[in-house]
Amino acid sequence: MMDHEPPKHRPPNTSFKQQRLKAWQPILTAKSVLPTFFIMGILFAPLGGLLVWRNNKVTEFSFDYTDCTSATLPGTTVPDSNFVHSSPVGAFANPTYSIAPSKVNATFYAQPGSSPWMYLVDRCTVNFTLPVDLQPPVMLYYKLTNFYQNHRKYTKSLDYKQLAGDAAEIPAIRGRKGCPLESGELIYPCGLIANSLFNDTFYPVRSVATDTAPPGDGYTFQETGIAWASDKDKYGKYGYTNLSSIYIPENWRPRYPGPPSNPTYAYSADFPPPNIETDEHFQVWMRTAGWPTFLKPYGRNDQTVFKAGQYQMDIDMNFPITTYGGRKHVVITTLGATGGRNNFLGIGFIVAAILSAGLGIIFTAFHIAKPRIIGDHSKISFGGEATSHTRSPNRDDAGGNRIRSRYEDD
Repeated sequence: MMDHEPPKHRPPNTSFKQQRLKAWQPILTAKSVLPTFFIMGILFAPLGGLLVWRNNKVTEFSFDYTDCTSATLPGTTVPDSNFVHSSPVGAFANPTYSIAPSKVNATFYAQPGSSPWMYLVDRCTVNFTLPVDLQPPVMLYYKLTNFYQNHRKYTKSLDYKQLAGDAAEIPAIRGRKGCPLESGELIYPCGLIANSLFNDTFYPVRSVATDTAPPGDGYTFQETGIAWASDKDKYGKYGYTNLSSIYIPENWRPRYPGPPSNPTYAYSADFPPPNIETDEHFQVWMRTAGWPTFLKPYGRNDQTVFKAGQYQMDIDMNFPITTYGGRKHVVITTLGATGGRNNFLGIGFIVAAILSAGLGIIFTAFHIAKPRIIGDHSKISFGGEATSHTRSPNRDDAGGNRIRSRYEDD
């Protein structure tokens, strides 16, 4: 008799390979399942209610200022459809805005300590009334609509090494395929994301005198502490030493000297590239949003109460929004336990509590009306074969041989 060789691909005889590891196989019974539904309902309902209550303590207001470019003095009231507000106390009056009769001079610093550059811009002045004190932290956001930062070509249009401070040349950047640099100019920073940087400027809020009160203190939002700590590690100061060999992104050029003094829109020692290692506005913008409507932080104040009163805020209208049919908004809000005003999480817990308790009640009623015996073999079917309670008697096959039932006792 020949010895049989063991199979070549036979798995090792171990508990893991042969699936003999100990496993927990719970038996779901009415006594274990029904209490679980009720416990989930009891826990989720107060948790959801607490989140909704805390979220309703958040004061927030936002308004669309896209149409400010056509609003003349003495001012246009923001329509209700473009003004959203919520507060536990006090009612907000609709803000008004107006555009300056002619373009005004704005000052731009490429980075702290660099030479200022004056350029002309449309300036929007917004007047709003704050009926309640806003307790810190108070956040200032800008909101864009119909802007698809999640487009695949857009999200891949950057060069990580250049952003990290590497003085990469055109062949190296093209080889990494993030920035094609089709014009043959070494753009810094290159790519669609950087070129489309949101560049509207929000100035500090000014207090306005009223008939009953003199002007109070203004309110300033700090422009630091708005970027993710993990994002800051991705960026470094530019590594280029010959600044005249690198060029300004196209959409940034109105804020830099141009022809005739700078016909090629190249950087210079007086007007250097921004230091993106510390520019948190740039870092916030480079973290692309997943939806076409999104908010991004512009500033924050963690120390000072934003007192009730009448205020003005100037906005330089640099960002071209109408070219793609979008809208832009200002959002000022306090923060709650879960961030800004959003009832989704609290309502989600409440809905889960209602569903859990409802299912628990329904299953309990079924269990009381038609209880099921644990281990009842009549409820088991093996591939459509008869069970021990419904099997047919023993029978013979075509050859006269007796067929023994698989359920027949030995």
